[in-house]
Amino acid sequence: MLRLQPSRLLPLAAIAVLLAPARSASPDTDEILRFGTRMAREGNWREARYRWEQALKRDAGDARLLNNLAVAHEVLGSVPEARDLYRRAHELAPDDGRIADNATRAQIFWGRAADEKDGAAPAAPVSGGSRKKGRDMVEVPVALPLPPRLKLENAKTLLVASFLVNDSELIDVNREMVRFLRSEFRKHTAFDVLDVNPPPAVPEQTLEEMAANAAFWTHLSREHGADVIISGAMTYTRRDASGFEDVDIVNEATGQKIKQTAFVEREEFTFDLDVLYMNGADGALLFRDKLRRQAFFRGSANDPISAFYQLGDSIAGDVLSVIAPRTRTDVRLLFKG
Repeated sequence: MLRLQPSRLLPLAAIAVLLAPARSASPDTDEILRFGTRMAREGNWREARYRWEQALKRDAGDARLLNNLAVAHEVLGSVPEARDLYRRAHELAPDDGRIADNATRAQIFWGRAADEKDGAAPAAPVSGGSRKKGRDMVEVPVALPLPPRLKLENAKTLLVASFLVNDSELIDVNREMVRFLRSEFRKHTAFDVLDVNPPPAVPEQTLEEMAANAAFWTHLSREHGADVIISGAMTYTRRDASGFEDVDIVNEATGQKIKQTAFVEREEFTFDLDVLYMNGADGALLFRDKLRRQAFFRGSANDPISAFYQLGDSIAGDVLSVIAPRTRTDVRLLFKG
């Protein structure tokens, strides 16, 4: 029988070490990745996070788990933890451009969020190899939670006061603005929106003077029991925007579409809002935001109320985001095993 000498065993062991893969995942890691990704796609991010965390305890060097966990932490509102997980995943797999792509998307998204709570600087950009998705990944739309721009502790009641508005033959601009904002705040925030009719009038001042008129706002707060008061200036206009433009004309003989210059009647509606958020306790200005929207409508007799509410819907999220949490959709890549 051939016997190997001890001196011959050492080189063989060294060769085995050299040939071993850099990362050896637990046999069921792929299955957990698949299950967690399925849970995430169904919206059950807490279950997905739990499964991936348990798997990571066994396979601490698995960059795939770290990447997926980073996405889960983003969705569940833990931004600093997500940054750290992306960093660790990239360090373990520096040539995987897909992880780098996720980290860069996250950096851009949270870097642009003006209300990021922790105030930390965005992570440095990372780059890597190919960003091709591949069969082991899936692209998932994610709803990322953004906190309100203002942190209003113990504020429960909200009053929408009158607005300084332009004279308009179209609609009662102040009435519709107050009605619209009350409805939006009731539907999308936890505030008790005070139903004061008619809405409290505001001083005939410039908006800058109004914003500095702390005595008026504290008086209004005491009179109606308002923790936060919304007011500002609103302009709503319509103009004839008719003109010549290229339109598609169908040739009746051939059925072909051809471009032809024609006179087209249309109207432009413009919605300008300068909104103040006032602190009822001391009358101080909490926040000021300027919003402008324009829309074109075909024809010459468009309904100004419908146009008003269509434009209003387009700014509602911006108005609400100051005092209420909201979500914004982005895209991330998840490993699926």
